[in-house]
Amino acid sequence: MESAVEILKCPLRSSWVSFRLVDEHGKGSPYAELPYKLIDCQGQAFEGVLNNDGFAKIYHVHPGVTVLKLSQLATTYPDPCYEELGLRKSFKISLTALQIAAEQSPAGPRRSDGTTYLAEERAEREQARFLRAEVSDFAKIKSHLPEPDESWTRRLSKLKQNAGSASDQCGVALGCGQHHVIEIKALRAYSPLLSRAHDFCALNAYHLALMSTFVYAPFSTDKKPYISSPPPYDSIGSIGHVLQNQLGRRVKPTQFDGAGPYHMICEEVPYSKRLEIMPYDPLRYEKESQEGWRNPEDVHFLYDTESGTNTQAFITHNDKVVLISVRGTQEMLADASRDADARQVRFKEGQGQAHRGFYGAFQAAKPFVERYLNAFYTGKQTLIVCGHSLGGAIALLLADWLRREWSDNTQLYTYGAPRAGDAAFVKAAQPLTHHRIVNHNDPVPAVPLPWMDAEWKLALPGTALFFSSPVSGIALLLAGLVNLQGDSYEHHGEQWHFMPRKPGGGSEAAVLWQPGCALIDEQTCARYVGEIGLDGDMPNRLAVAGTHHSSDSGYARAALTNLLRWNASVEERNGKLFSEAEIRDIYAQLLSTAQLLESWQARSFNEFRWEIRRRGEVRFYGKSDLELRAIYADAIEQGERVRAEQSPALTRTQQRLLAQAERLVTPRSVFGEHADRVDLAELVAQWRAINDNQVAERLAAVTKESARAFA
Repeated sequence: MESAVEILKCPLRSSWVSFRLVDEHGKGSPYAELPYKLIDCQGQAFEGVLNNDGFAKIYHVHPGVTVLKLSQLATTYPDPCYEELGLRKSFKISLTALQIAAEQSPAGPRRSDGTTYLAEERAEREQARFLRAEVSDFAKIKSHLPEPDESWTRRLSKLKQNAGSASDQCGVALGCGQHHVIEIKALRAYSPLLSRAHDFCALNAYHLALMSTFVYAPFSTDKKPYISSPPPYDSIGSIGHVLQNQLGRRVKPTQFDGAGPYHMICEEVPYSKRLEIMPYDPLRYEKESQEGWRNPEDVHFLYDTESGTNTQAFITHNDKVVLISVRGTQEMLADASRDADARQVRFKEGQGQAHRGFYGAFQAAKPFVERYLNAFYTGKQTLIVCGHSLGGAIALLLADWLRREWSDNTQLYTYGAPRAGDAAFVKAAQPLTHHRIVNHNDPVPAVPLPWMDAEWKLALPGTALFFSSPVSGIALLLAGLVNLQGDSYEHHGEQWHFMPRKPGGGSEAAVLWQPGCALIDEQTCARYVGEIGLDGDMPNRLAVAGTHHSSDSGYARAALTNLLRWNASVEERNGKLFSEAEIRDIYAQLLSTAQLLESWQARSFNEFRWEIRRRGEVRFYGKSDLELRAIYADAIEQGERVRAEQSPALTRTQQRLLAQAERLVTPRSVFGEHADRVDLAELVAQWRAINDNQVAERLAAVTKESARAFA
């Protein structure tokens, strides 16, 4: 039955107007029972609600232009998160019934030029005047809404000028004596899929690797000296642009700072359930502005200049997650000093000792995160923290504090992260879910080292061991392992290891697995640590510009191809973790390492003494023969001990490789909680069809193999 409003007849009110609100699919039902107000050119108001198909017809209006208002605030909510927006401590947002309705319908199909057509076809069937409108056309307060879409055509702003006393009202102008079909643009956004399940999944590993790369970007523009900026955020690849202008407007981003093109697997969500950027309205949010949150950048972005740590991070949230990404080594002068500030201090927020430089950076990030959570954490969201390099070490301290003080529903993904705490810290932080991802050829997880500070001379046993062997390759490796075992820092979390299929191979073709053997897990780190021991008076800074440590070409690229590979394993290889060729390639490297380990043979003491004197190694200056013999004996003993430990461990790793080859990759290990989504196959197919991802698949050598290949 059609909804109609009649009032007492008046000769001057001889006209009528009708309209139907529809979504991008041409359906009126999403707007059923929506309250409206129509104001004619003489200021007469007509109120009512739309019928079950979004229709209303009003009689006895003054001839001329009318204005349709749809600005009544919502009184019922399809989801508690909508009501929470109006109740939260900061940046309260009161939603209209129209906005909530417009968020419930997904975006409709489009022509090749990007325009919708189903609503227009309905208007033609109903012989109606066709209009397109956005929620912002009816809103008096618009700061929380997307900027108007200029491509959303057929806007009748000029007609409204002839609406008399109603011309200053928020709304859309309608002509009398006409039926109108008004297509409301779907108020939707894109949100990257993130699994809240705590077990490791390839999807999170990829998306959070991107977020760990993304945090290197400025929020608005790169400014020296740094200063916060208001919108618009138009710089491509900036944090504000990606979150607000792209994801918030249902545009899939491809550039993340200077990294890209990358493509996330995104779901379409109601606009209020996007990864949120706070509205910019200093007058409306005067209290927040006076307390330092004047710009959205102030809320979501940390660039610490006051404490001197230069720590950088961004934070955002939706109804399901709070996402925190911490920046790694970028500004080398400031960050290098923090990396090398390796003395330990008490971790006051928990137990054990933490790296002094990393702890100072955590202290700078802590109030930034704490204030945000006080304002926007509902108690229901999963806290997801990520970071690359130095950012990973800071993220570990941050995540353990969050687990203790805010929620045990916290998970952490780190990439190429140094060690941040001692054994007591690591033991106390065991309940924290931490997926620690490293590249085989990335030396950064070796740091911090105690000899990077005043205690660098602790490297002496490894240095002596190196000079005690004529075979430099294995000697360097054993020397590094000896020095690492003398380190007071330990790694936290479950390690996942990207191993190139060939020695020296790129990360795009690396295979992700868990060797469980220090000789493999720590191989590049150990070689680097062995080299530090040979650096003379003081170690040189680690060169971190290599591709294997890069957040972009090292980790994000490897995580992308791993997601493609694991997905192909499920879809095309009956779930087998490795292809037959991958098993052969990795096994050959393990065998080579085992042979190298067996080849180690110590020099005699006389050869050792001659070698250190020939090289002029200052660490041994002034040592008597008796002291040198003691150093030599200790080095050989430690080398034999490490070899005795690593030889059977390496054998177990070879067996582990074959065992993991039989392990099945499940949809859940690829996509986490999203494995059961009914639309997952469609989302993944669309993602794989992107040309950039097809190229990545070829680089990753994703091939179809039968189950018999693994028999």
